[in-house]
Amino acid sequence: MNFRMESLIPAATLAGALVFGCAASAQQSGTADEAKALLARAAAAVKADKASALARFDDPRGGFKDRDLYVFCFDRRYGTILAGQPRTKGKDVRTYTDPSGKSFGQEMFANVNEGGVITVDYMFPKPNSDVPVDKESFVEGLGDVACGVGYYKTSAPGDLSRKVREQHACAVVMGLQQWGSLYNTCVGILENTLFELDRAQLISTEQNACTRLGFRPGTPSFAACVANGPGF
Repeated sequence: MNFRMESLIPAATLAGALVFGCAASAQQSGTADEAKALLARAAAAVKADKASALARFDDPRGGFKDRDLYVFCFDRRYGTILAGQPRTKGKDVRTYTDPSGKSFGQEMFANVNEGGVITVDYMFPKPNSDVPVDKESFVEGLGDVACGVGYYKTSAPGDLSRKVREQHACAVVMGLQQWGSLYNTCVGILENTLFELDRAQLISTEQNACTRLGFRPGTPSFAACVANGPGF
């Protein structure tokens, strides 16, 4: 029992790292509007000079990379990925599925249309990461190619992407065998710790809001404000 608990002590500290990573990610992540704006610029570049545009999309200094936002493109006839994360280039977009089993690549290939923008939700790793997180991409048909830009929806606590990160932390970082008893305990510790951290953060936010509204900490009115929410 002592060995088991000592083995899992680092698991609790991983929770703080996951929370910090989420906060840093939120600051370093692009938004839906920024993704749409980047796609509009990419579409204009493809229409002006497709070959030059595809080269610029993958060039770090080409003007089409912004934090975790980037342009990906694929051939509309064969599905070959022409631009995007290095690990994907040259592969068939139709073969891509996410951890939930969704064939998002096939969905993009089959549904994209000329001059129109479709939206596809799926899970995919950020650049320089192997951990899938929730992503929404906007994809537009541009002649014989289709290009898209997606943003990572990592700001919602308790979402599926965090669940995947918890599992990744226990299986890869901690080196525990998936679905074993120690692995399940590790995931449980992370879930409980992150829940408590989320609750503490929410309470702190509400306390700050109530203070700004003029309620004095330690008074019944301040306690009522925190309990009911500053909007009441």
